[in-house]
Amino acid sequence: MIIAKRISSLALVTMLITLISACSTEEPNTATSIAIPEVNDENCMDKNIVKITDKKVREEFAGLCIRRGSFVASPKKTW
Repeated sequence: MIIAKRISSLALVTMLITLISACSTEEPNTATSIAIPEVNDENCMDKNIVKITDKKVREEFAGLCIRRGSFVASPKKTW
């Protein structure tokens, strides 16, 4: 009897937690309110990066500036 009560209580709590946590109608906000500027030499200067007011956009843009350019392999050396 006690075991059946515990199991039913546990099942009820589990269902309640599942319903509360999984039934959100809000969609995550993935779009930024400010467009990310073009990545070029002028825009990637520190004085221009500081002008971006949205912290998330500024950090993403600074990351793109750091990773811009292309990979140039070093010449093969035979020692």
